[in-house]
Amino acid sequence: MSIHTLTLTRRASALFILTLAACGGADASKEAAADAAATPAVRDPNTPVAVIAEGLQTPESVLWDATRQVWYISNINGNPPEKDDNGYILRVGPDGQKIDSLPFINGGDADVTLHAPKGMALQGDTLWVADIDAVRGFNVTSGTEIISIDLAPMKATFLNDVAVGNDGAVYITDSGIAFGADGSVSHPGKSRVFAVRNRAASEAVVLPKESAANGITWDAARNAWMIVGYNSPSIFSWVPGAKDATVIGTGPGGADGLVILTDGRAIYSSWADSSLTVFSNGQSSTLRKGLPAPADLGYDAARNLIAVPLFMGNRVEIWSVEPK
Repeated sequence: MSIHTLTLTRRASALFILTLAACGGADASKEAAADAAATPAVRDPNTPVAVIAEGLQTPESVLWDATRQVWYISNINGNPPEKDDNGYILRVGPDGQKIDSLPFINGGDADVTLHAPKGMALQGDTLWVADIDAVRGFNVTSGTEIISIDLAPMKATFLNDVAVGNDGAVYITDSGIAFGADGSVSHPGKSRVFAVRNRAASEAVVLPKESAANGITWDAARNAWMIVGYNSPSIFSWVPGAKDATVIGTGPGGADGLVILTDGRAIYSSWADSSLTVFSNGQSSTLRKGLPAPADLGYDAARNLIAVPLFMGNRVEIWSVEPK
């Protein structure tokens, strides 16, 4: 073999070795990338999963629609007790992505009345919304207003949260409060819960006046409604048909939104200490702080997510809440 031939052979061998190494490196990189993709990203517990801010003006309530995979966000867009017909409801996707270029339901439209929308609940194809002294129903597909039930004749003062019972009735809390020009809060009305059946409203239960009933949700474990008040540290339980609600625990006060997780724990928002608070086994404990003016909560049970509207901050934060 000549020196020239030997040199070519050595070069060819080296090239072959380099080629093998390169292929092996590429395969290794692909395997590493595949492994990384298969490994779930570790979520920072101190960072929200998503933050929604575009188009929000005084967001009060968030509701998750598992069937349509959207969040509904009610926006007061002004003063909570003012009948200005400029409230609206937005829809966003599961991770907060924009869906509508204009509000899904808009009080500014000629065929819609919506002053200061607060709590919401779904019943079939109807989206029920609390609006000062009326509860309104909208078609959940088109956004068309289909029904409005006036509770002013029953002296409703400040309708707040809405929930649908397993008896088919729609339950609405009335905080019974009013706001003075200087921002002071008075209690001219009752703290209570209304029930609407077949388009007719009745007073279901009256709570202590100072409690200012706010968040309401069905507590399957107790076969009763759980209710929290904005102006009281008490947490109430009410069995349908009973004359009175009973106190089952206390918390920091200033309670607003209320949900019950699939594991049975209740979580409510508190303006008193800017928190999400857990209520379990008769005791309240802080889950998360640093949430100023947290209003009516939304809950995606399948993904263990809670949406927190920050009333004064014009944004919604979505947080992960791991089951116990």
